[in-house]
Amino acid sequence: MAKKLLFLFFIIFVTNIFFLAKSEEYRHFMPKGSMVKVYTKIPLSTKNLEEGSEVYFIAPSDVWVVEKKAIKKGDIFLGHVSMLKMPIQGVNAAMSIDITDIIDKNTNEKIPIKAKLIFSNGEEVLGGDLTNPASYNTTIHPRRVYGNRWGGTLQYVPSGEYEFGQHVNITQRDSVFVSFDEDYYIY
Repeated sequence: MAKKLLFLFFIIFVTNIFFLAKSEEYRHFMPKGSMVKVYTKIPLSTKNLEEGSEVYFIAPSDVWVVEKKAIKKGDIFLGHVSMLKMPIQGVNAAMSIDITDIIDKNTNEKIPIKAKLIFSNGEEVLGGDLTNPASYNTTIHPRRVYGNRWGGTLQYVPSGEYEFGQHVNITQRDSVFVSFDEDYYIY
């Protein structure tokens, strides 16, 4: 009899556990790592930016989470240049951008977020790659080939001098994405 009562109590407890727990209203959110396609309002270049410069991006379409609009078409993403390196001999310029706020297009309300910009190459940093060699030297690799006494290969190798780096640009046509670093709750 005690086993039956214990079993009955256990069934009632399991079926009503959601009512016994503290109930909170579920809030829709975009999970960490979600990406939203954006485009820049004006062309950005390492020529005219500095670290800390404010930059703006616009959402070209609505983003929905379940049945709620998370981001409206035309909402503005506000960010700043977090890392900027000028071009030098052998290395192109590099730039990284952090997104700090979303500005609602209707109410001009700023919603703080933590996000970063992902460029068309799939990385957080645009540029920073090596430039082409400015000149080449020839090198002879002697070896015997198929029993011949003399043979070898003539190879062109970089001389160690490289071209000067170029500035990097982001235009309105470039595909850039905002990647969220934390969950973004919809209000």
